[in-house]
Amino acid sequence: MPQTILRTAGLCKNYRGRPAVDHLDMQVEKGAIYGFIGRNGAGKSTTFKMLAGLARPSAGQIELFGQPLTEAAARRRLGVLIEDTGAYPGLSVQENCRLKAAALGLEDEKTAVQRVLEEVGLQDSARKACKQLSMGQRRRLGLALALLGSPDLLLLDEPTNGLDPEGIREVRSLLLRLQAERGVTIVISSHLLGELEKIATCYGILRAGHMVQQITAAELDARCRDYIALQTSEPHRAAAALEETLKLRDYEVLPGGEVHIFGTADPAAVTAALAGAGVPVQGIGAHRQELEEYFLALMGVEEDA
Repeated sequence: MPQTILRTAGLCKNYRGRPAVDHLDMQVEKGAIYGFIGRNGAGKSTTFKMLAGLARPSAGQIELFGQPLTEAAARRRLGVLIEDTGAYPGLSVQENCRLKAAALGLEDEKTAVQRVLEEVGLQDSARKACKQLSMGQRRRLGLALALLGSPDLLLLDEPTNGLDPEGIREVRSLLLRLQAERGVTIVISSHLLGELEKIATCYGILRAGHMVQQITAAELDARCRDYIALQTSEPHRAAAALEETLKLRDYEVLPGGEVHIFGTADPAAVTAALAGAGVPVQGIGAHRQELEEYFLALMGVEEDA
């Protein structure tokens, strides 16, 4: 039976009387890579801050490893990267990591710091002052700080922000390795939905502070099915004709005169059936719903926005 690592119940956060997070119920299982998705302002960063103990909830509960967030033992198993790294700009990369290692009470600070800097690709910039780092290097430093102490749960808010394609690939490989080799559970937010698709085992989709849906990668893939996209000025007549002539039942009538026909229907047969019934067809073609398209629809984002 899967072990729940992170759970929230009725989690709320209000600012000036307005909800940023509204009765959020969230559940993350051990070993998952949980893609946390939502448009800007949906409440992702606010949720992360509450999960990390950096913001006090207005209401609701948070459990880590079956314990309340207030338990120090649970928080010690948590690594966090949210917004800025929190590093001292005048200190070097190595010095910032040594300070974090000392705060965590690590016995062999030097070895621990060297390991995480190598993991994130900052070993050659160890003596560089943080104020001299590029944006991508600052994100790498934030990830290194989050990894100190070998946490069992990582909360990563836009960890690849500012990285070039090679850097993004390296971070992706690192996260997959942490999950596969150490069993680390990872909750990650990103606007790069295509990147999340490559690593996430499940998703939580946030809209205006509400959890719209939690879904596994396998369930999501099953929902993104092939279909025939039919444009017609008379969609309901078209649907009736398809049922009567071709015995089709697996379809969806959308606003705006579009009909999605799922299954193995042949576009030519559909066109012929509609022509025989006198139903006008403005366009027809095979289509596969992309994961990004599915996410955007649930987040309430227009594709051309």
